[in-house]
Amino acid sequence: MKIPNNQVDSFIATGAKAIDSVLIYGPDAGLVSERGKILASKIVSDLKDPFNVSTLSSDTILDDPAVLSDSLNTLSMNGDKRLVLVSNASDRIVGIVESALSSGNAATLLILEAGDLKPRSKLRSFAESSDSMAALACYSDDVRSIARLIDEVFAFDKIECDSEARSYLEQNLGNDRGISRSELEKLAIFAGPNGRLTFEDIATMIGDNTSMTLTDIAFSATDGNAADTDRYLSRCLSEDIPSIAVLRAVANHLIRLQITVKKMTKGEPANQAIKALRPPVFFKTRSRFIQQLNRWREQQISKGLSLVLTAEQECKKTGAPDAAICGRTIHQIAALARQVSGR
Repeated sequence: MKIPNNQVDSFIATGAKAIDSVLIYGPDAGLVSERGKILASKIVSDLKDPFNVSTLSSDTILDDPAVLSDSLNTLSMNGDKRLVLVSNASDRIVGIVESALSSGNAATLLILEAGDLKPRSKLRSFAESSDSMAALACYSDDVRSIARLIDEVFAFDKIECDSEARSYLEQNLGNDRGISRSELEKLAIFAGPNGRLTFEDIATMIGDNTSMTLTDIAFSATDGNAADTDRYLSRCLSEDIPSIAVLRAVANHLIRLQITVKKMTKGEPANQAIKALRPPVFFKTRSRFIQQLNRWREQQISKGLSLVLTAEQECKKTGAPDAAICGRTIHQIAALARQVSGR
């Protein structure tokens, strides 16, 4: 069965009752891993206990298909519930999984962790259509889920941060839950118990190459620079940055342009309109941002946003490769930028 995104956390909190297996998948590998660990901890107290936990990989199962069935049917020595964890699950093992579950032990929970499975994926389809198997999707965090993560990490040491600092974090974290949590924990150590973080602290401490690459591609595309756009797209691929994250970075940049252009249309000075943006525009990109404000008009910005939002939906709902959809759309934005510049 498919678990809606807004019910995933509550489903995990209950320990997956009345379910004999769970598929956790998605482009956010850090979130897949984190949810897998949280769910596993609801089943067994010690994840390193070899008597109650069996850890397998997709390759191991392909080499010896019987190992999955054997693991599922192994009884706990003390009568507790057992756990079987499978990493890197894919369509290649769907037949083995289906067969093993048909003769499995109700006292054992199977957790499959997988990458970004498309709607046509056999493993995903099997999980979503099964009454006794749950499918949990893990997409990049949005602003609300990042806000909850910030609260969670900072609350432990009672750390506060300025509104600009928090806004920056909400806008620049989220591509990978594991990386986001690691960055926040690094900031917590820097601030110390009962500490306070400023925008300058966070901008200095977070050496986020992903964030810089996404900023670069957003500016290059909206500048209309085809060569730089292509170069940063290639970097995103090499750094395994999710296509959804790239599209959202460009969308966020266009929204910031839209907000500022609307204020300027109503007579507000550019400097004042830019100053009100949160997170603030970096001084290194301020001149480029102002140049773009002088070129882009509301109609063109709306057209660009429509292209990006449509592409994100295509990535989630069609079987086409995300990278191809993303690349096509970002180059369309760059072409639109050249049109508004008269090039």
